[in-house]
Amino acid sequence: MATVIEIKNNDLSFDGLTAFRERIMSNINNAKEDIVLDFTDISMSLDSATIGELMKFHSAMESQNLQLQIQGVNKLIRTVFRLNKLDTILHLID
Repeated sequence: MATVIEIKNNDLSFDGLTAFRERIMSNINNAKEDIVLDFTDISMSLDSATIGELMKFHSAMESQNLQLQIQGVNKLIRTVFRLNKLDTILHLID
């Protein structure tokens, strides 16, 4: 079983990133199971700040012996992950 968190475009905007970080870290700090970030509603690419946050989330989950998974990734984001070799670190699920 895993906790699924839906991600919206405004979560990843410059203005929304701080609230996004706090919401996800709160979930991670209280996690008893894996967390799935659902990117189904994301229509844009990811900037370096967002990618950095995802890496922090991944590390925080690993330190608790839990897994951060990402689902619903569009082709553009999947390409960004692949080009930066992040698809070998982050757990992408379909």
